[in-house]
Amino acid sequence: MGTVWRPALRCDSSFKDYIDSLYKVTSLDKNQIMRMMMFVSAHSEDFKFVISEYKKDGVTSLPSPKWETWEDAYWLNQTYKSKSGDVTPKTIDIPMFTVKGNGSGFKVDLSSLF
Repeated sequence: MGTVWRPALRCDSSFKDYIDSLYKVTSLDKNQIMRMMMFVSAHSEDFKFVISEYKKDGVTSLPSPKWETWEDAYWLNQTYKSKSGDVTPKTIDIPMFTVKGNGSGFKVDLSSLF
């Protein structure tokens, strides 16, 4: 299980106002909203593009987050323990499957479901 980190965030009040407005219209608390922002940004192409502009000399790639996009418990809860083993697969390597019936079959592309 992870440890609890309590950062001190110094920023313009417009960030606070935005988080306050999200808090008023959702069932999330302010900590969940801020954790979700960090959680989502790590997988965001916009974030990767902007932060790449600030890489130090000699750095070729950015670190990858320890979480997957489907692990909502990371930001919903204060701490989280990743699932391991074959409990929850990270990928499913079956892009097509056949459903048989009435002497015929059809194919369904699963990639559009994920």
